[in-house]
Amino acid sequence: MNRKGKLYFRYGTMGSAKTALLLTTAYNFEERGMEYLCMKPIIDNREKENVIKSRIGIQRSCEWIYSDTDLYELAKRLFEETLVVKDWILIDEAQFLSAAQVDQLARIVDDYGTNVVCYGLRTDFQSHLFEGSKRLFEIADTIDEIKSTCTCGRKTIINARIDAHGNIVTDGDQVEIGGDDKYVALCRHCWRSRRLESTERNALKFKSE
Repeated sequence: MNRKGKLYFRYGTMGSAKTALLLTTAYNFEERGMEYLCMKPIIDNREKENVIKSRIGIQRSCEWIYSDTDLYELAKRLFEETLVVKDWILIDEAQFLSAAQVDQLARIVDDYGTNVVCYGLRTDFQSHLFEGSKRLFEIADTIDEIKSTCTCGRKTIINARIDAHGNIVTDGDQVEIGGDDKYVALCRHCWRSRRLESTERNALKFKSE
């Protein structure tokens, strides 16, 4: 295999148009007659069909990635069945991959020369790295930030979880699938301020009871 691929990680906060970027990239590949494959972890099961769908309404079919999927073996099987080695693999919600699965993607890049582009979040609602994101930061060839802006004008870096009243949630499971009803992208300053406001509000409520 003479061609040389790369493992890319393109990360941003929720609402930064990561999925839309993936889908427009796939469209451009299709227009140019390039071989590509879209994939997505099944943990994000908001869509009943195996599709990647953007908030702006565009979508494209994809292969599901399960927690026990060996991505290297999956790619090998698909390449052998179709007799075509894909030029590109595009992966949505890459933060939900395991470290082992990221290593498997790197092996696809190295053995087949396929370019693998992972789109995902950097951190969870508590500002801690996801397992898949951490491993991508460690071994990706190219890392790009997809920037978006907080309401205050600063760059967003926190995927803050909120309750039904818009209060910041600080405890809970790392993974809780949701959209604008459960998350808001904030800069660190606004995240800290809103956490303090929520804490003070809860304290006053407790006293009144």
